Amino acid sequence: MFTGAHRVKVDDKGRLAIPAPFRKQLREGSFVSVSQDNVLAIYPPDLWAALGEELRSPLPGPDQRALARTLYPLSDPFEPDGQGRISLQPEQRRLAGIETPSTVVVIGAGPRVEIWPEARWDSYSADAQGRFTEFADRVISGH
Repeated sequence: MFTGAHRVKVDDKGRLAIPAPFRKQLREGSFVSVSQDNVLAIYPPDLWAALGEELRSPLPGPDQRALARTLYPLSDPFEPDGQGRISLQPEQRRLAGIETPSTVVVIGAGPRVEIWPEARWDSYSADAQGRFTEFADRVISGH
């Protein structure tokens, strides 16, 4: 389970250091890719495999094809360098709105890690925190 939020710099080459608590949990076979809400995510191997199973149909429907054609070209193995940095593809950065250089927020989102542009995270987080009870009531209570 990934928890916490860390502000990190993206350098001119599109590299960022993944915070050590997250790096320690991310195993070989993890992938960096796109996620909902135009953010990037790091999927651990089990979550990546589950996602792949959802897209494995021998005759995929239009939504499966569209998702696969978006997800896989924008995916890279999670392979930090000796300083714990990963490089984001230019197309990944463009989709997520991550400039170089800039600051991003790397958050634990339960089963995966997400990478958000700082200003967008600040706005989203402020709104979501103000509506915590509303979300909790709907999600946990099923209302």
